[in-house]
Amino acid sequence: MSSHRVEVAIFAIAFAIFGLVAFALVWSGDWAYAALANVNGVKGTTFTSKLLTTTSVEWSVDLPALVEWHRRWTAYVIGLREPPAGLGTFSGAEYEHMADVRNVFRGAEVAALLALGVGAFRLRRARRDGDALRLVRDGGLLAAALVVAAGIGAVFAFDQLFLLFHEVFFPQGNFLFDPATSNLLRLYPEWYWQGVTAGVAVSFIAAALLAAVGAHLALRRASTKYTPAA
Repeated sequence: MSSHRVEVAIFAIAFAIFGLVAFALVWSGDWAYAALANVNGVKGTTFTSKLLTTTSVEWSVDLPALVEWHRRWTAYVIGLREPPAGLGTFSGAEYEHMADVRNVFRGAEVAALLALGVGAFRLRRARRDGDALRLVRDGGLLAAALVVAAGIGAVFAFDQLFLLFHEVFFPQGNFLFDPATSNLLRLYPEWYWQGVTAGVAVSFIAAALLAAVGAHLALRRASTKYTPAA
């Protein structure tokens, strides 16, 4: 494998890690939750709990309340706030799982910062050698291709890949909740995860292709410049 191909592969992987984590942050916003709910025709849901009794208590939760719960959980997961209080709304196991989600996201943020450093270093070295635009073009295309391939796999096996992801990052198994009683599953049903996954992937692919096209056009302009003889 040539030196350029190695550089492109490393840059593409670093670009993908940083970009996917960055867009995951963007798509964690309440605007995304509300938009995905509206697209899926969701106006609310029903929460259930057993507080101090053995009898289940159910109550309706409208979309603004769901968005508020999402905002509070997101602020906790990304490290801005303490876990949201809500005695009886979410179980102890659900709080434990969200604490694990927060730890995984901390690791993703560290990985994204490391990837940013690796990508910046490779880009700086390529710029010194006059190869920065080619690195961005080829690395952007490869990064987009990798995410497209993963996206195609997700289209045909979303549930299996979603389960595999949880088994890898949550080996303790505390992500398995009863759909009949879990308010966390009602807050974050399948339509949310499918929509966020698609949004992050499409956003990254668009950004990677935009960077690649911009670098390609810059290369074409540079190659057509006429330098008069001295």
